[in-house]
Amino acid sequence: MLDFVQTSIDGLMVGGLYATVALGITLVFGLVGILNFAHGQSVMLGAYVTFFVVSAGYPFWLGALFAAIAMGLFGALLERAVFRRTLGDPLAGLAVSLGIIMIVENLAAAAFSPDPRFVDPPVSGSVQIGPLILSSQRLLVLFVSVVLIGGFNLFLQRATLGKAIRAMAQSREGAALVGVRVPMISRAIFTIGSALAGAAGALYASLFAITPYMGATPLTKGFILAALGGLGSVPGAIAAGFLLGLAESFGSRYLSASFRDGYGFIILIFALLFLPTGLFGAGKARV
Repeated sequence: MLDFVQTSIDGLMVGGLYATVALGITLVFGLVGILNFAHGQSVMLGAYVTFFVVSAGYPFWLGALFAAIAMGLFGALLERAVFRRTLGDPLAGLAVSLGIIMIVENLAAAAFSPDPRFVDPPVSGSVQIGPLILSSQRLLVLFVSVVLIGGFNLFLQRATLGKAIRAMAQSREGAALVGVRVPMISRAIFTIGSALAGAAGALYASLFAITPYMGATPLTKGFILAALGGLGSVPGAIAAGFLLGLAESFGSRYLSASFRDGYGFIILIFALLFLPTGLFGAGKARV
């Protein structure tokens, strides 16, 4: 039983990080209709921003804040300069995303070198709770992920911009008729989604090595979660994130650790065989 509880907590720790990445993907797709395959590069750039801020002698949390702000601005720029021109043409959006991935990865490799970089985590060691021994940094990542997810949901419910986003999720045309500026909201959605990716990149940097090609893993997992939860469903992305974290944790512990990245695809295949629209359905955006 102790081993089961330990494995469950480890899975929830990683699952919170996955859910934070998936939120940005499902938000942009569900409300704007664009599958942004360059989302993983925002995670990677956010990790590098954190690394350079921390390397300059500043606290990790300042680096995480800078990462979120910088990637939010990056997302707003991409929406205005690129993705707005591909609305209504998913194939064009996909092609543009793939081009951005290649450009950003190669620029990062040229500017930062392909060598892995590491960020000292803000906390170290472990915490003992009764018979359980838990990584302090992973507990902190879980806590920050839950705060980000909870803060985002509170923003959607209480803030004026959040209410406009919810109105747009219900009906784009109806929101426009009651005075919601749809292009401005679309840019805000891209900004928020990319800012979440930047924050997730800072958390990734505290756990894993940073390289110009690290965006592929969070991108893959993010799309697994967006599809598993139901494309466009924010609650689905959150639930799927924690589910994937648990699946990887239990699979690595009791089956094979080397197959860790494959468990998500197995769950996705079986889930979509019986729930073709995902856990929460994909027919309509839900925020």
